[in-house]
Amino acid sequence: MISLLLAGYALITWLIFIRWRLLPWKIYTIIPVVTFPVVAIVVMVLLLNVFAPTSSDVRVTRYEVPIVPQVKGRVVEVAVKTNQRVKKGDLLFKVDPTQYEYVLAGLRPKIKLAKKRVAEFSALLESGAGNRFDLEKARADLEELKAQFDNASWELGQTMVVAPSDGTVINVQLRPGVMVTSIPMRAVMSFVEDEPQVYMLFHQNELHQVVPGNEAEFYIPTQPGKIFKATVDSVIWAQAQGQVDANGNLPNTGVIPAVPNRFPVKLIMHQKHESELIAAGAIGNGAIYTEHLKPLHLIRKTMVRVSSKLYYIIPKG
Repeated sequence: MISLLLAGYALITWLIFIRWRLLPWKIYTIIPVVTFPVVAIVVMVLLLNVFAPTSSDVRVTRYEVPIVPQVKGRVVEVAVKTNQRVKKGDLLFKVDPTQYEYVLAGLRPKIKLAKKRVAEFSALLESGAGNRFDLEKARADLEELKAQFDNASWELGQTMVVAPSDGTVINVQLRPGVMVTSIPMRAVMSFVEDEPQVYMLFHQNELHQVVPGNEAEFYIPTQPGKIFKATVDSVIWAQAQGQVDANGNLPNTGVIPAVPNRFPVKLIMHQKHESELIAAGAIGNGAIYTEHLKPLHLIRKTMVRVSSKLYYIIPKG
């Protein structure tokens, strides 16, 4: 963009002083003609970096959900393949439900018998031949059996493992016949959600004009020329350099000055990009447009769009 502005300025200068000779090309005109663009560009760049800061480190992440079954058993069906996109509630795999069906089948006659005992003890109590303790115990036994039945029904339902949200199943090595358990550290497959989490990283002095709600744009190499619209959600004013663990050691200030870290700005994608799948781990560039000096935003937006086109060029031999 700066090169285009300089080229346009040079063309106008050539037309006025050389081609049409509207003004003399003397030392008293040469100095301001040469000085003006230098000063103007320096001022423009300084203002842009404050009121429309850019980041060369935009990171796209997506939440990864380890899929761990709630019940143990042998897998009888795997309904997905590696890199398959699924909707929330779609079947991922199925655990053999036989043992859980047997538990339910065994509880049904017990509940029926418990209900009969409650009715019998209630009738005896009304006739004066029974006591309240036996009735209360029968009722407690019935409630316990109902709770066991509900739990068994829930476990039977958990033999059908479904997608927790819209996303993609990554690295499916699960096969029918594999024994799975409900141990949290033994995930059987990885599930990556579709919804992206986008962060821009900025140096500290670039953020004093940035507030939640500011307009933002970014672009990534995986989709050359495409501009993604977003809004600033928040500035995360924390990073590892500022963390001190709770222990008995004195804080170590170090003998060498620490390299100043950057702070992330979390973005919210516009609704029009909800159906688009952005690669998890993609890194790109972007800019934030503050509420001040909005005419300068046009220059920054032009620079962003021109830069996004450069990703079409692959300088590799």
